[in-house]
Amino acid sequence: MSCELCVIAGGKSVAERPSPLVGEGGPEGRMRGIIKSDDARKRRLIEVPPSSGLRPPSPTRGEGRSATARRILRWCSSSSGPRGWAATAVVLLATAGCGSHDEKAATSSPVAAAKVATPGSVWPVELVDSLGRTVRVEKPAERVVSLAPSNTEILFAVGAGGSVVGVTMMDDFPPEAKERTSVGGMAPSSINLETLAALRPDLVLATGGVQQPIVEPLERLGVAVVTLDAERPEDVASNIRTVGRLTGRDAEAEAVASAFEARIAGVRRRVADRGDARRPKVLYLLYDEPLMTVGPGTFLGRMIEAAGGENVFADVAARYPTPSDEEVLVRAPEIVLATFGLMGGGGRSGEEGRRRLLARPGWADVPAVRDRRIVALDEDLTTRVGPRLAEGLEAMERALRPEAASGEGAAPPSP
Repeated sequence: MSCELCVIAGGKSVAERPSPLVGEGGPEGRMRGIIKSDDARKRRLIEVPPSSGLRPPSPTRGEGRSATARRILRWCSSSSGPRGWAATAVVLLATAGCGSHDEKAATSSPVAAAKVATPGSVWPVELVDSLGRTVRVEKPAERVVSLAPSNTEILFAVGAGGSVVGVTMMDDFPPEAKERTSVGGMAPSSINLETLAALRPDLVLATGGVQQPIVEPLERLGVAVVTLDAERPEDVASNIRTVGRLTGRDAEAEAVASAFEARIAGVRRRVADRGDARRPKVLYLLYDEPLMTVGPGTFLGRMIEAAGGENVFADVAARYPTPSDEEVLVRAPEIVLATFGLMGGGGRSGEEGRRRLLARPGWADVPAVRDRRIVALDEDLTTRVGPRLAEGLEAMERALRPEAASGEGAAPPSP
């Protein structure tokens, strides 16, 4: 998934904010190991404690990022791999778009969206970021480094793209973002501080949960660092306004945020108009080998609810469960939402992914399979907590409408 929703760092699993997608209770200890692809912008991290003596498979020449990650995922799931670490490999894929992603790592959970304390156009600006830190920014940022695809998308959306001098190797939207200097990946251990410092930024936009370990080193460079995170769709609008304030693009940001809020409100209104109609039971698949879905308290779990669905794994303790086929059969999802770009490592189309699930052994009696209600979603739109998230939520809502046709393989178009 182009997701930036979760990544692992320091051996501790984290989620979201994006994200992107690891189970609770990851391995302890520092981890190392880089998986590279032919495209240097799409490298990912897999981390393994040096003391373990375990070594993940090495990339094969000519093999893409996603194919390598899938081999490592199989290794993680095997008896020779680190027990219970399969989710770590999924992060490589989940962050492709979660670039949600999502090499992400964290030492503590972020708080809600950043809040600007200084009113109007007054400078300097003081704000409380998603880590609860009070940050002072002296003037509108003119040279910005973004350490997450969602932050980059917000910067360009509010008209501050010309101020962006550095991004991560996952940032691929808008296309102009790929022309900026890459400072590495999203995980703190993959960020090149020397490259970043050479860009002479006056503002770094990071994420709290994942990148908290790098905040202090960046501040020692004399750079203002603001972390942005989101726990629910409404937080994205707050982040948009914050970025606009920090870059002197208040009016543009207000327009983008208001439009975003209107679209989110439209989804909630359409769901409310269904009245007491029973919500369909939904399985959101992030990956199928092994199965990985979303639990309660996750950003994607909240999106399912906002779109009018009932998450069939809303009662589990894990944020990103890896259920058995038997458990899926028992929970009987009526609709499967799937990010086939992630599941196929970028090499499988939505239709190919649907056929794979429809033919999955033991799933013939799963209602969603029986009724052919398997819907492909764009992971970039559902896992990046930026302006395009509204489009992803709308696609979810359309797929969950009672009248939605089954078997089409993708969310139906907007009305």
